[in-house]
Amino acid sequence: MVNVVEQLIAQAMDQPNDRIMVDGVKSAVANHFRRLDPHATVTLTEFFNHTHVPDMVVQWPTQPRTPRRFIYLRTTANEHELQDDLERLPATESPVLLTLGRFPAQRASVESSLRRAIDPKLLLDTPALDALQPQVERPNLPQLVSRSVLEGGRGKLDGPETERFVATVARGAEAARTGDTEPTREAIDALTGQMTVDVSDRMAAFLAALWQGGGASLASFPGPQRLLGQLDETALTYLLESEAIPDTRFWNRVVRMLSLPTLLRTAVSDSENLQHLMRQAIQSWTSRVCMIMPESAPSDAGPWRWGIRAGRLILQAPGFQVMAAQSRRQLPTAEEHDLPLLNEIRARAARFNIPLTSLSMVVTDRHVGYGGPGDDISRDVQLDGISSALGQAEGVIEADAKVASGVTLQCAFGTRTASARGARTQVRLDTLFGTTVRMLLPLSDDEAEQIADLLGAQGPPPDQPWTQPTFDGV
Repeated sequence: MVNVVEQLIAQAMDQPNDRIMVDGVKSAVANHFRRLDPHATVTLTEFFNHTHVPDMVVQWPTQPRTPRRFIYLRTTANEHELQDDLERLPATESPVLLTLGRFPAQRASVESSLRRAIDPKLLLDTPALDALQPQVERPNLPQLVSRSVLEGGRGKLDGPETERFVATVARGAEAARTGDTEPTREAIDALTGQMTVDVSDRMAAFLAALWQGGGASLASFPGPQRLLGQLDETALTYLLESEAIPDTRFWNRVVRMLSLPTLLRTAVSDSENLQHLMRQAIQSWTSRVCMIMPESAPSDAGPWRWGIRAGRLILQAPGFQVMAAQSRRQLPTAEEHDLPLLNEIRARAARFNIPLTSLSMVVTDRHVGYGGPGDDISRDVQLDGISSALGQAEGVIEADAKVASGVTLQCAFGTRTASARGARTQVRLDTLFGTTVRMLLPLSDDEAEQIADLLGAQGPPPDQPWTQPTFDGV
């Protein structure tokens, strides 16, 4: 294996100018950390090889439960000097001591010191840093394990030890999906010995999710029993950013271990596993409000995909995006759009079999409302008369649409938002997104087909016979 980081550090150390040398070393290390975990931010200090002040600080803004780590670079691999430094470094800042060379063959005293050291101190040499695999185009388990070492590794790791650790945990993750006990237990043991408690627990919860998602009983999981059934946002991030798992039954089991708020706290954007998860989750999870926003990307921006943006669930489509929230306050300021005509809204309702129970319209500065006792009014012939009387120039401000569960969605066309009526009313995500898009946008046949493939067909309205109202006796 070519040790790229080690070579870059060696080249920088050969520079005759001290400032160029320091900048080159720091850049090589910091850039590797950034590739290792794109969610991390790496801040360089003005110091180098300082006893107390770190050379750089690694933080995870999207993972508030992950503490920052102070990184200390050392130009020596002398075991006595390392031992002295280890005793001086404050454990409160999760220090990582990186020697800019290779560990000597004999280092028993250093290992003894590390065993006595308070967590979470980590000692690495440059081959170990090279053995931590950076982010690649397609997620993989070794990269995920490597990232976790940056978050919470402890103890001592050289190149061969790092390779063994990464391989053991990655092999255990693959085994967990098939319910294979021994490799999974070996991975748990490796995590316990080489990780801080928090990160070890999260990785174990990730393995437990793979174990349960694969169909094995949690009672037989060879890990800490206190973790069973728990999957926080960090462990979920591990799962969603691991290798793609196109197994419907797996994600159907995993959905039961999660909630939408937990998903929205993750640092995931639009991974392949998020797509697999959402295909199952939209049939179980609920929300209250939905908004359609224009997308600045070209109309051929790509496939319809789920994503997480600024703590909001988003369905990205070519030319627009649909986002959900629990309240209107959680959504961005809406843009104002031209109001569609009454005939357009009636045509959309008929096309997708969406019953409308009331309409609010405007002509110039005059408002007109039309509604009934809760039955479908979209086919009433009286609406033809109203439209004719208004010169077919009436813009529809709002419409109440009744969905399959019997819940009413208030569709506002000017702001392209839809919200459930009732302070605590929730709507299943497939219904909320589907009804919002079908009512608020003039969909092409291709877009309608994409929506049906992604969300399913519009559910049938509640059983309620339609009757044409009359004005007899009025």
